[in-house]
Amino acid sequence: MATKDPTISNVPGQNAVEDTSGNVDVKACFYPGLLDTAETLSLSFAKSQPYSHQRIAPFCAEPLLRGVREELQQLHYTTKETDILKYSQSGDLANLDGLGVVERSRLPNLQKLRDALYSREFRTFVEEITGCGPLSGIRTDMSPSRFGSGDHLLLHDDVIGDRRVSFIIYLADPDTEWSDSQGGRLELYPRVPGTWDPALRPTAHISPCWNQIVLFTVLPGQSHHAVEEVCAPGVERLSIQGWFHFPQPGELGFRPDQTAALWAAGAESSLAQLDARSQRALRRTDPPVPYPAAEAATDSPLTPADRRYLARFLSPEYLDTEAVAQIAVRFDNTAHVQLAQFLNRSTADALERILKATDAQDGIGADPKPRIPQHGTGEYGAWIAAGPPVVRRFLYLDTEIDTATESAADPATLLLALHELFDSASFARWLSTITALIFTARRGLVRRFRCGLDYTLATPDVDITVLDVVLCLARCPGHWSDGAVGGYHCYVDADPDDVSNDGSVCRRADDSEAALLSVPAAWNSLLLTLREPTVASFVKYVSSAAPASRWDVCFAYHPAPDNDED
Repeated sequence: MATKDPTISNVPGQNAVEDTSGNVDVKACFYPGLLDTAETLSLSFAKSQPYSHQRIAPFCAEPLLRGVREELQQLHYTTKETDILKYSQSGDLANLDGLGVVERSRLPNLQKLRDALYSREFRTFVEEITGCGPLSGIRTDMSPSRFGSGDHLLLHDDVIGDRRVSFIIYLADPDTEWSDSQGGRLELYPRVPGTWDPALRPTAHISPCWNQIVLFTVLPGQSHHAVEEVCAPGVERLSIQGWFHFPQPGELGFRPDQTAALWAAGAESSLAQLDARSQRALRRTDPPVPYPAAEAATDSPLTPADRRYLARFLSPEYLDTEAVAQIAVRFDNTAHVQLAQFLNRSTADALERILKATDAQDGIGADPKPRIPQHGTGEYGAWIAAGPPVVRRFLYLDTEIDTATESAADPATLLLALHELFDSASFARWLSTITALIFTARRGLVRRFRCGLDYTLATPDVDITVLDVVLCLARCPGHWSDGAVGGYHCYVDADPDDVSNDGSVCRRADDSEAALLSVPAAWNSLLLTLREPTVASFVKYVSSAAPASRWDVCFAYHPAPDNDED
């Protein structure tokens, strides 16, 4: 039986708020005896790794949750796709109170579950398990989500506003057991000691099985989690994601400075927060490397030696003076240009054979049954994993390796030669003939984006205008063209105010803001883009259904100051 919520204040000058659980038998909504287990659960919560969390199953009264599932399937869902996510979501269930009588009568189980979750009894249960302190009973915040094949939610920490405790209720098909091979698991990431960064690999996984709830406190730099891609066709990962918030004005326990508790106590940690955010907003892989003085004249015409060197790699048409002049006109009109079949046939064919063999060796792609590879796949030899995963995860080639120890069949050998090509003054002079820019420095990587693992987020990483040059090497180009398996290169506006605590621009790259430029992954395709500081780019998460890894050579060239002003 429900009781009046004692946290609602009747102090003069504060608004008393009606308890939403007044007509709900709270205990009957949950699994029998659940609310009496807080003490036991608090012990396992405190011991859990990589950070405190609690999985509870079974959690809800079975008839109620089956009714909730039926009602959720009647709702309208909107598909969302950004740099950080892809899934379908319905509206905030807090809005149930705003529906008309007829509409509300169609969703009695949803309303009952929502009111039970935010009741005084259940909030006390959560407070005792987590030790989080008072929670609001008037600030409801929960939305249903559907993840189908290919859907995912990349790593984040849930730190928005005055959220205090996150919860996820799983409502997969109750009559079919969920298999880990289907993906869709909740991934929990430990923090790298002494930093704000999560580790590259999760250390805990929770399958989205029927009738369970997962709880964890929202902590900046700690509560990092992700939803693994659902990789099985025809299955649906149905859930309700929600949050308990700090007390609101008018509730007992409210403090104007209460969100400071998210950053521990005192001004020192608040300064650490700002410093971490600043570092992530301009996180570079490596500083730009100036061209040596003897090679600094990148505005001079191509020499015969330049042409001989470039001809080892480039298709002949891209060394033809008239063809290059036409490309320069296109670039001048649009500030970007895409060049198909950039590498000559012998180089491209050799690359394709080697990259195909490497994917086959690592068990990536070319499988009619998509699967999520193990974290760490492909991390051997000269290949190193790049992070932190709040902004990126991919493999990059260590260019300091001794190529004499590598075999001709190793992709590092040929890819290192391409890195040297992009790093050369000859290539910078070739770029100058197209862009009319003089380049003073450059930085770049050879990257591998593995199916089911890798991505970059739209994170500002330059404070001057640069020329991005990306040679995309995605085999089986017909499978990438519609973007369904990800891997596309996208440019979006990146207002500094939209950078989240973890440095990503996940609130910006949404459906309401059209991308400035989006280019599907392709084979042997060079993309030149002049990028201003207010523009960020990302490579969309590569799905487990992709036919191959997405490899590329990615460089940023810094123009001389006079060019930048122009």
